[in-house]
Amino acid sequence: MADLIEIVVALVTGYVLWTVVTTLWRYNALCRKVKNFSQIGPAHWFWGHMKLDVMSDLRSVLSLPDEELYKMSHNTKWAIVWMSFIPLIQANHPDSAKAVLKLSDPKPRGRGQVYSIFNEFLGDGLVTSNGKKWERNRKLLTPAFHFDVLRPYVKIYNEAADIVLEKFARQMKETPKSTDISDVLDLATLDVILRCSLSYEGNIQRQKNHPYAAATHRIGVLIMKRMTYPWQFISWTLYMMSADGKEYKKHMDYIHGFADDLIAKRKKALAENPSLLEGKHRLDFLDILMTAKDDSGAGLTDKEIRDEVDTFMFAGHDTTFAALRWALYNFGLHPEEQDKVYREVCDVTGDRTYILWEDLGKLHKLTLFMKESMRMFPPVLSTTRLLQKPLELDGVSFPAGTCLSVGMIGLHRHPDIYPDPKVFRPERFLPENSEDRDPYAFLPFSAGPRNCIGQNFSMNEQKVMLSRIIKRFKIVLDEDHDVIPVTELTLRPKNGIKIRFEER
Repeated sequence: MADLIEIVVALVTGYVLWTVVTTLWRYNALCRKVKNFSQIGPAHWFWGHMKLDVMSDLRSVLSLPDEELYKMSHNTKWAIVWMSFIPLIQANHPDSAKAVLKLSDPKPRGRGQVYSIFNEFLGDGLVTSNGKKWERNRKLLTPAFHFDVLRPYVKIYNEAADIVLEKFARQMKETPKSTDISDVLDLATLDVILRCSLSYEGNIQRQKNHPYAAATHRIGVLIMKRMTYPWQFISWTLYMMSADGKEYKKHMDYIHGFADDLIAKRKKALAENPSLLEGKHRLDFLDILMTAKDDSGAGLTDKEIRDEVDTFMFAGHDTTFAALRWALYNFGLHPEEQDKVYREVCDVTGDRTYILWEDLGKLHKLTLFMKESMRMFPPVLSTTRLLQKPLELDGVSFPAGTCLSVGMIGLHRHPDIYPDPKVFRPERFLPENSEDRDPYAFLPFSAGPRNCIGQNFSMNEQKVMLSRIIKRFKIVLDEDHDVIPVTELTLRPKNGIKIRFEER
């Protein structure tokens, strides 16, 4: 018996040692491979880059002199960000971005991997799910973003813009110098997505602080904070023992309960009146979720429906909100470009107040402006894949099991792709100036098979909102207010953006 125990102990010990040694060997090999990749600054031996000042103020990076930016990025296709001892390898060139995003490889959701931080909150929604489940759900949800479905939403965008304009006008009477645009746009984009996706008429914009908006904002802040503490990032149990973890769960439970309540009410209404959908002039996102069937005739479970609702609400609201804030900032920063867009909007709309569906394709200068704004301040900062087999590009090889990301800021400001990357120049996106540019050089909504399913929804909403604002107001930045970009789940102005809206 003793001999058997010794054999078992030896085998277990050998297995553990083999696993530990091979893991450390692979980790060391990866560290040696990435040591020459460009970095945002020197990494701390334990915290990595997570405690650098640049993580709470990106101005030092975004304003790097051209020669330093060129020296750091020229002829490079990969960068490295250290999340404590976890290396996050980022593609910062179209060639490397394309190599990553064309893969059908999964998003990393295992313990200590980037997307694991969304597991409890978003479950298996489109942003986080993988494999056959993602393929099935993407196919089921695609009809929700058909042009015929998006067309009626323009009226909702305009109605939300009415309240935005009213609020800005009132705030300028109360504080003539300037006003922070954040709260108004936050509630407007939340109202739009609730009305379009869930037919929720909760009068969101008339409420000073809606708990859903507050909950989503705090969750974003808490997620980024959690990522700076390795033990909390790796362990949900340890995170739940902290004050931040308890607050996170409180907000998460509220958001889940909000969605569950709306889903239950819709299911009850459909059960009581199966012909309810036949009389609707448009089907919303929730209608399509609840009635979608795959090839086998199976629909989505209640949990799957909630995961998709939470994902669409969280991702769709926050990214559009971010893009609108930075677009208004750039209008104020570049008054000559603002004037060009203003004249175009007036030419397209004439004496009309509302923007029509047919107007959206005619707003060419506005589209160029929006693209350049999202190039410089991308609403989505990164996306990540977990390699299922080795990947090699230009002599650099990564083994299976490596997490590779695409960093939108580095990509969009790469001096080899965009000459004078710090200069705001919308004409970069004219057909004659962009026809030879790689499609993977501009990724505000990602690209490849897992590109953003709601990008047309977001672009249309931005066009209507920006057109309405620019037609009524001249936008002037408050020069006494510092705008400090910080990286959270989206690129956020730390202390908001203050603008003076002057009636035209």
